[in-house]
Amino acid sequence: MTEGGMQYFFVERLRALSWLTTVWPRIRRVSARPVTIWYLDGDALSLRLAHAMVSRKGLKLERWTFDAAKMFDDDGTLIWMRTHYGEMLKALSHVVRQPAFDRFLADGRHTAALKTWAIKQVLPGDAGAAGPGLWRALYLVHVSLWCARRDGVAAGNVILFLRHWPWIDGLREYALDCGLAAVVSIGRETRTRSALRRLLARDLLLLKEGLEMRLRGENLRSVAIDERGKPRLALQYYGHFNLDRHDLYSDFFFWQQSDFPGERLLALFGIPKDPLDRVRMEALARHGMQALATRHSAAREGAPVDAAPALLSTLTEAGRVMVDALRPLEAGWLDAEQTVFRAQKRYWKSLFSRQDVKVFVTWFKYNSEHCAIGEALRELGGALALYQRSYEGDPTAKTLLATDIYFGFSRAGIEVEAQAGSHIEYFVTTGYIGDHRFKLVDAEAKRVRDNLRRNGAEYVVAYFDEGSYLDARWGIDAGRLREHYAFLLEALLREEGAGLVLKPKVPGTLRTRLGPVAALLDHALATGRCHLYEEGVLQGAVTPAQAALSADLAVHDAEDFRELPY
Repeated sequence: MTEGGMQYFFVERLRALSWLTTVWPRIRRVSARPVTIWYLDGDALSLRLAHAMVSRKGLKLERWTFDAAKMFDDDGTLIWMRTHYGEMLKALSHVVRQPAFDRFLADGRHTAALKTWAIKQVLPGDAGAAGPGLWRALYLVHVSLWCARRDGVAAGNVILFLRHWPWIDGLREYALDCGLAAVVSIGRETRTRSALRRLLARDLLLLKEGLEMRLRGENLRSVAIDERGKPRLALQYYGHFNLDRHDLYSDFFFWQQSDFPGERLLALFGIPKDPLDRVRMEALARHGMQALATRHSAAREGAPVDAAPALLSTLTEAGRVMVDALRPLEAGWLDAEQTVFRAQKRYWKSLFSRQDVKVFVTWFKYNSEHCAIGEALRELGGALALYQRSYEGDPTAKTLLATDIYFGFSRAGIEVEAQAGSHIEYFVTTGYIGDHRFKLVDAEAKRVRDNLRRNGAEYVVAYFDEGSYLDARWGIDAGRLREHYAFLLEALLREEGAGLVLKPKVPGTLRTRLGPVAALLDHALATGRCHLYEEGVLQGAVTPAQAALSADLAVHDAEDFRELPY
C-alpha cells in the first residue's frame, strides 16, 4: 500500500472465519493510521466480534453504503453505467487471458456456442445478485475507488476483500490496473454448489410441481409427440400475448406482419405468473397455432404440457460435477460448465425432437441459455434466431450472443456485436422492429390527450420509469422512485393546467412499490388530468411511442426533477 495517508479496507461479506483468518491479519499489518474498515453485509455475531476487535485498536468499522444513482466518474458518467459498458469488457479480457480459459478458448473441439456459454457464465447476475460473479465484483471495485476518491483517500491505500470465485485472479489484475492496492479473496469458492444447482434445477422443479399436483388430486397434463410431419417454428413467450392487438407489444409481432402460416408456429409458455390458459389456447387456435407449457405451473384449465424430467441422466452428470471439484479451481469450473451446457442442450434437443421444432425465436440473450438452445437446434438441422428488442449503442458482455441469425436494428449493430465478441452467422438489418406501431397508436394517444385536455390540462408531461431495485446500492430504489412520482403528482395537483401521462416499465407492481404515494396517484387520477398506462402482466404492453404522442414533453427517469425548468 502507499505510504502515509488514510487507509480504507472494503469487505464484501464479513464472516467470523474469514475475518479472523484473512481480513484482520491483513489489517493488523498496517502501521499507518487512520484506518477505516467498510463492510457490505455481515451477520450479527461476526459484526459484534469485528467491532470488539477494531475498537481496541482505535480503528473504525462502518457499514458500506452508497447510492448507485449518485456515483459519477470524473467525466460525469454514472459508475453503474461505466461498469456495464466498456469496463466489463476490459475486465473480462483479463479473465479470458488466464491460462485455463485461454486453453479452453483455443481448443478447436469446442463450439462457438459452448465458448460463449462459458464467457457469459463468468458474469452471472447483476451487482445485487447474491452469488459471486464478475459483474458484481467489477462494480464493487469501482464503487470502492469512488468512495475513496470522495473522501480523499489514494487508490493505492485501498484494499478490497471479495468472495472467492473461480476467476478472481483476472479481476485482481484488472483492479491493479485501475490503481487499487490489492484485491484479496475471502471465504470458500462455490463452484460446485452453483453448477449442481443449475444442473438439477429444472428436473427437480418439474418433479416438485408434479408431486404438488398429485397431492392436490390433479391429473398431470401431458402432450403427445407431434406427428404432423411439418417442421415448426417455436417462439419463446415472454409476457406479451396481444395476439390480435397489433398496436401493443406482442411476442407474435413478426407473425402479425407476415404470411407465415399459423399452423407452423408453436408458442412455448414457461412463466407461472403469465400461464397458458383456455382463453389463450382458443385465441391461438383461431389462427391455427398451437402452444405448450414447459412447466406444470405455467398451465391452466387443461392446457397441454411438455415437461418430461430426465433426473436419472442428470444425476449422472451431477456426479461428474462432483469429480470436477477435485480439479484445480479454474479448470474444474470450466469442466462443470461444460457438463451443465450439455444437460441444457439435451433438454432442449429432446423437447424440439418431440415437437418437430427446427427454428426457435426469442429476444432474450442476457444469460447463457440461448447458447445451449442454438446448439441443440443445429444438431437437429435447425437454427436459432434472435432479434434485437432494445437500443444497444455500446458493446457490453451482457449482450454477448451466439446465434445462427440475428435481426438487428441497423448496420451499426454489426460493429457493436463484433466488439462485444458475439458469434453471428447471419446479421439481418431490419430497422426498428416496432415502427409499424407508430401509426397504429396515434388514435389512442390522441384519445388520451384529448381526455386530459377536456379535464383542464393545458400542457401534458409524460414520465417513463424503468422500474426499481430493492436496494439503492444496486440501482434506482423504490424510495427514490416514490420521490419521483410524488414530485410529479404533487405538481399536477398544485398546477391546475398540468396534465400527466405515466408509463411504468412494470405496472403490475407499481402501487406496491409506491407505498403511501399510491394514494397520491389515485387522487391525481381522479382529477382526470392524469393517465396511467397499466396494460401488461410482466412489463408494460403499451409502447413508449404511444405515451410520448400523448404528451408535450417526455421525461425518462430524471435523477432530480427539481432541476427541470417547470
